[in-house]
Amino acid sequence: MGLRFAIASLFVSISAASLASAQAASEGRLLTFRYIPAPRVQLAVWIVDASGKFLATVALTESVAYRGIGNRPGASLMNSGYRWPYGRREGVLPIWAHRRASAPGAKLFPRVIFQSRVEGMASKRTSDESLDKYYCLGFDISQSSREKLDAVSCASVFKSDKGRYLTEADVAAGYFEPWQDMKPSAKGGAPEMVGSRKPLPLKSLYPPRMDVTRCTDADCYDHADVARFAKDAREVMPEIDAISLATPPGDVPQSLLFSVPADWPAADYVAFVEVGLEGDYNTAWNEKIYPTPFSPMDDWDNFAEFYGYPYRGQPSLVWKIPFQISATGTQQFAAVLPEGRTSWEVWGAAYGTPDAVSSAPNDPNQISADAPASGIDRLRRNAEGQRVLVEARGTVVPPPQAGAVEPDAGVSVGPPDDAVGPIEELSLALHPNPLRAHTWVLLHLRAARSIVPLHDYEARVSTEPITDELSFIRDGRQAKNATDSAEGATLLSLPINVPAGAPIDATIGDLAASTHYYVGVRATDEQNRHGPISVAEITTPERRFATVTPCFIATAAYGSPLAQEVSVLRHARDRYLMPLAPGRAAVQGYYAIGAPLAAAIAEHDTVRAALRMLIDPLVRLAHLLP
Repeated sequence: MGLRFAIASLFVSISAASLASAQAASEGRLLTFRYIPAPRVQLAVWIVDASGKFLATVALTESVAYRGIGNRPGASLMNSGYRWPYGRREGVLPIWAHRRASAPGAKLFPRVIFQSRVEGMASKRTSDESLDKYYCLGFDISQSSREKLDAVSCASVFKSDKGRYLTEADVAAGYFEPWQDMKPSAKGGAPEMVGSRKPLPLKSLYPPRMDVTRCTDADCYDHADVARFAKDAREVMPEIDAISLATPPGDVPQSLLFSVPADWPAADYVAFVEVGLEGDYNTAWNEKIYPTPFSPMDDWDNFAEFYGYPYRGQPSLVWKIPFQISATGTQQFAAVLPEGRTSWEVWGAAYGTPDAVSSAPNDPNQISADAPASGIDRLRRNAEGQRVLVEARGTVVPPPQAGAVEPDAGVSVGPPDDAVGPIEELSLALHPNPLRAHTWVLLHLRAARSIVPLHDYEARVSTEPITDELSFIRDGRQAKNATDSAEGATLLSLPINVPAGAPIDATIGDLAASTHYYVGVRATDEQNRHGPISVAEITTPERRFATVTPCFIATAAYGSPLAQEVSVLRHARDRYLMPLAPGRAAVQGYYAIGAPLAAAIAEHDTVRAALRMLIDPLVRLAHLLP
């Protein structure tokens, strides 16, 4: 038992079986997918039968499944940046997207476009925005480059256009997105970009954002379609909540469980794992070959042309793992080399040969020295040199039960499961650091009892009450780590190699201020059987800022005293104005009028936007000062 616990503890586990296959868990047939991702990767895992017929999506990372990066306003080729809000990433996981759409009876998703902007315009032309709690745009060009990706944050308040659905009338009128065709250079050099306009089809291969609720306040400019995004996504893909995964932490072994549906016969199957990584440059795919879009037809605005970075590095890679499902017994199947890659020219229609998939374009076994975690190394090798391992297990007869577990002492929902015990003493508390309490909370529980070793603890966070398994899966998002790491918030994992009843403490991150949360936790064993869901609640406080000397008008313009632009101006003030008497007098005069003026403009988005345009040259100048 101890050895099995030790082995299980090597894998940070993610339970990704769909609700539809939950009943099949009693059959005991189980697939386990193991891999070690590089930081920030997006991935999809799916299964087809021997004839290539699409059967099921096992897992899809949250950015695609929940945050809608494949189907949102903005041209496909638009630049990117930290939590960039615009630009439909048609190339994020195109092989999965095409294969899912090819399944018998599969539907496509309604396509999302800007409400009134041209698809290449990152800045608004009319009132079309509402508060965005996840995506943001920085107003400092120097902080939006690829090199600064891991050094920025969303300190500034940002309001985005959530978009609307493309209509048949739009298509008939020739609705388009600006595009850049790559033409061979007449001089034999790098390909030349030629601006064009690409008509958009009515439907999309990807789901829209599911993390937004249409605003209802007086300053709300959301289109009525926003209220339908989540409902329509679930109608097209009912399993989308169950298979959505938080981004896994880089270089940490991952394990997915999938209970084989009872109507799948013992036969040959094929699993695919597709992995994408934005900005994954090498000599064949980089910012020079696929640069920031530019068009003489004025289809791109200055924000799209000068902010952010060209995101198109190497396309996604796909690993193919043929395997067998047998009535009994356990078999392992592995893959080392990718089956192929996509193309920026023809996304997902086909994938290329394995000799063109790595950071060193002609050798898939070589990792480029200047691009670690790139190309083929988006999935690391395990100790046996494998990059993906699939374990197929036939029916397992569980050991005799040692008796029913005691009832949960806390709040518990869902039917009891004697095989896996309840979560006891689940509680939440505000983080003691007042500068973190609005986004981090402390989690406490006691380890669950289980007849067989545990596979994982599944913790989900929701702003809606968690009352049963449906609300746990549909309304809850997988809990994230509380971290200042450059990698950002990733999947929270709780230790499974501790004795039943032992205390477990962790910190949940990536929360919003002044929000009431429900946190549900349950344990899952190695046979993919779930224990009861226990629930706790907490309300995060308002955001508190560190005490800083005021910069009233700039703070009002950029939305936060911690915004990068405000910090730059404050540094210039302290270094170049305060040491001199005239400078100090100017600062004191500014203080006298700054506070009331800032209060007057803080609630007027149009005035704040105009003010940013006036201040931005000063910010750029301040950046040049030592």
